[in-house]
Formats: sequence, C-alpha cells, structure tokens
Amino acid sequence: MKSPALALLAGLLLAGCQTAPVQRSLPVGATPESVTKGFGGAYYVTLMGTSRKLGDGDGKIARVQDDKVTVITEGLDDPKGIVFVSNRLITADFDKVWSVDSKGKKTLLAGPSAFPTPPTFLNDVVVSPDKKSVLITDMGAVTKMRGADGKLFDVGSAEHKAIPVIARVFQVTLEGKVTEVIAPTPKMLNPNGIDVMANGRIRIAEFFTGDVLEWNKGKWKTLAKGHRSGDGLVHDSKGRFYVSEVFTGRVTRYEANGSGQTELGQGLLSAADHFLDEKAGVLVVPDSKAGNLVFIGL
Repeated sequence: MKSPALALLAGLLLAGCQTAPVQRSLPVGATPESVTKGFGGAYYVTLMGTSRKLGDGDGKIARVQDDKVTVITEGLDDPKGIVFVSNRLITADFDKVWSVDSKGKKTLLAGPSAFPTPPTFLNDVVVSPDKKSVLITDMGAVTKMRGADGKLFDVGSAEHKAIPVIARVFQVTLEGKVTEVIAPTPKMLNPNGIDVMANGRIRIAEFFTGDVLEWNKGKWKTLAKGHRSGDGLVHDSKGRFYVSEVFTGRVTRYEANGSGQTELGQGLLSAADHFLDEKAGVLVVPDSKAGNLVFIGL
C-alpha cells in the first residue's frame, strides 16, 4: 500500500502539464495547529482541542501514518508548535514545554519557573542549527491585538500603539535550560511563526503587523509584508520561504530574495504551522478550523 505522500507524488507525476498542484485533506481532530515528521517517518500533529484554555487538558498529539490517525498523547492544554529532534518530540503549551517519547509519554522539559521571564503565550518552535536546543516564540500580549469583533486592530492605530511590548524569543536546551534570545521590541510585537537558517539568522512571522522579519545579531530586516495573522514559517533547500495565515487560510511562497510571490493551496479556512516535506514533495498544512491536515503538492 502506498503511503499518502507517495500516492500524492505519483499523482503529481501523472498530472504532467497540469498547472494546479495536487491537494488533498485528511481529518485529524479538533483544532490542529502544528505538524512535523517524527518517529518511523510518520507525521505528528498537535491538536489544541475545543476549549483553548489554560488547564483544560483537552489538548493532544496525534500520529498520522498511512492515513491512519492515532492519538498518542493526551492531557495537554493547548499544544502549538511541534518539532522532532534527538529522538523526541518537543511542543510548546501556553507557559511550558513538553518532551514526548515514541510511546507518547510526556515529560515536562521546561515549566514556567524555568524561564528567566514568566512566559505569556508560547507558540511556535524550531530546532536550532546545532540540534542541541529549540527556539520558541512567546507571542506576548495576545489579548490586546483584537477588538470585540475578533479582528486585528489597524496597524498604526491607537490600539496598536497601546499593545504592551513584552513578546520574546526563548531558547530551550534539550536539558531544559532556558535563555532569552530576542528581547522585547516594537518591531516584533506579537511573533508567531519562527524559522532559523543554518548561519543562525532567525526569521519571524509577525502576527499583528503581517511582516516577515529576519533577525541577525540584533539587526532587523523585513523580508516580506502583508501577512497579518502569519502563523507558520519555513524555508526549503533552495532558500525559498513559505508563510501561512491562520485568519485567511492563505499559504504563500517567496523566492529566497523575497521576490516571486506565489499562492499555494485552495480553500483552506485557517492555515496554521506547516511542515515542508521536500522528500515527499508536499507542504503539510494544518487547517485549524476544518480539523484537517492539508497536503499540497509542490
């Protein structure tokens, strides 16, 4: 039996000159947020659940293999970013970081007291280039970004200027030691997606302003604009980068120099923290509102 990724790749080859990439969806559970490839080549996806509150315990991690979805970890609150490193899964959950083994057993890697500054809303996770630690965004004052209608305040508005500047990027070693990597700055008001290049440059999908930023030894560069609610951020072997938007469902690819904007995927309701599987030729995108993983052929 072909794996889903191989079947999708075969479809791409058969499509020949077809212009639209192959796309398919797989239901995985309530509010999927992030996905990675882990033990045995399976995909692992975080499910934030329906409550979305600290202490609710309805968050889960599911394994997806040959289209079979199996919950391996329960009792989390709101698991978001997930990565696979050093034979373990690591996920961020509100104010703590979990390590999960191949059996699904979770161990607290870093609780609130381990952080030099109390975390407010931990979100996306990326593996550091040396594979000895992870970088995690703390989105900061997430309750101050939107009005009663649920929409983000206008950039440059009085409400924008009133958002507290408290967001950070933390580094967590595989032993659980936490340090601050990027301090609060108005440039990075509410960071969500995070990516890191081999030379250590850190990239951020700034949720509120919609900017895709790059941080290099304290200096900032804007790579792209216009992606408010930016959630996921990854790059491929050619240096191209991909950004998703959780409020709009958009998934966009840029060339390495920031040119050549290309829209990927069709009909997503809420594009969250995606995983680029270059070997399989797919971008795997959690569609949070739909409860699906969406496989987009590249």
